[in-house]
Amino acid sequence: MKSKKQNTKSKAAPDASSASDMTTLPVGEVVIERPDDVAVVQLHEEELGVRKQWTEAGEVLIRKRVERRTDTIPVELGYEEVSVERVPANRILAEGERPEPRQEGDTLIVPVVEEEIVVTKRLVVREELHVTKKRLTRQRDVKDEVRSEHLDIETTGNLEAVQDSTSATRKA
Repeated sequence: MKSKKQNTKSKAAPDASSASDMTTLPVGEVVIERPDDVAVVQLHEEELGVRKQWTEAGEVLIRKRVERRTDTIPVELGYEEVSVERVPANRILAEGERPEPRQEGDTLIVPVVEEEIVVTKRLVVREELHVTKKRLTRQRDVKDEVRSEHLDIETTGNLEAVQDSTSATRKA
């Protein structure tokens, strides 16, 4: 704070008889010429007025980048196997009879026929095929490229970026 001082002089004109009695008393910049003169000095003071306004502190630049990596994931694949069991039947078919395949549970039975030489021709079931289907799994490794996104954050000025536990980085 600064104080302002004022020069003040008596307005009465000095006459010759009092010139020898005239005493000048300096008080800062105030001059009192006669002892009975009164000088009024105003003291001034400065006060601060504070106001706020928003200004640009900087900027945030966010870039998205893609990282590539190769991941291997085990995958179980289902497949079917067929087992063939030969079962002798030796059953003679009637005239015009045709054996048809049949299903018993998860087993398909396919009759196999052949002709035999006899005085007469007839169909004889020699054996049946019992086909059983099983559902199994095996493990294969599947390899392919996967992508993930990460952030790079740049700031300018007095702006600070707060990071969490991800892989984003701050550049000043």
